[in-house]
Amino acid sequence: MTNPTSNAITANIGLIEQRLFRASTLANAAHAAAKRGEQNLAIGTLLPVEQDLADAEALLRTVFVLHRSRPDTTQAGVQ
Repeated sequence: MTNPTSNAITANIGLIEQRLFRASTLANAAHAAAKRGEQNLAIGTLLPVEQDLADAEALLRTVFVLHRSRPDTTQAGVQ
């Protein structure tokens, strides 16, 4: 079923995926730098991850709110 709420949920899930993919990629690069003994580079590489994770959490909460706010058509008498 396609409706504005479903579209918004789908779009937000896509954004979550993007943020987590970037966070994972950066964490991988940071881990590699740390293994090479480049601690400052590793930490610097991780800095954007903090925002990516915060964004992903906010988007996740939005998805849940959108899902919960869907009208229950069976109780509203709509068929």
